[in-house]
Amino acid sequence: MMRGALVVAALASVLFFPWPVAALLALAGALLSPWLPLAVGLFADTLYFTPHAGAVPLATLLGALATAVALFVRSRLATGIIGR
Repeated sequence: MMRGALVVAALASVLFFPWPVAALLALAGALLSPWLPLAVGLFADTLYFTPHAGAVPLATLLGALATAVALFVRSRLATGIIGR
């Protein structure tokens, strides 16, 4: 229940709040679902895409970096700590 609410809140924050709030919720959600920062980054880049603004999808790259860090931390911690 909490994981689903956090995913919905992080994705909705891209629409309703400034980018630091969306980034903070994505990082907080990475504790429960490590792929959430990548999903939020993809959603933000897809939603706010402009053809001539730049060729680098910055939100997706930062989301991928946060996902990699979350997966690394998750692999190093005991599963009993995160699984609860």
